[in-house]
Amino acid sequence: MERRSEYTLRVGETAKIKRGFITSYALIYGGMPSDDVYSLVVNWTSGHASASHNLYFRRSQREFELVGGRVTVLDVSSAEIRFRFDR
Repeated sequence: MERRSEYTLRVGETAKIKRGFITSYALIYGGMPSDDVYSLVVNWTSGHASASHNLYFRRSQREFELVGGRVTVLDVSSAEIRFRFDR
């Protein structure tokens, strides 16, 4: 069963994209460090442990695999990102 969710995030906002019994994954929009690059921060939490890391993508890259699903970027600007997450 495919699950599809659409999100709009401003810089620094978080969307929980995957939840398990103990583990959850979230994406945070990190903005655009340059005109051609945008950043998403992946944050995972499992019990009392957590970690985050920045991923950088060219503005032209609109689809990629991430934490067991597919991210499709619908629109991105320096202020916000709109994307769909399909599992």
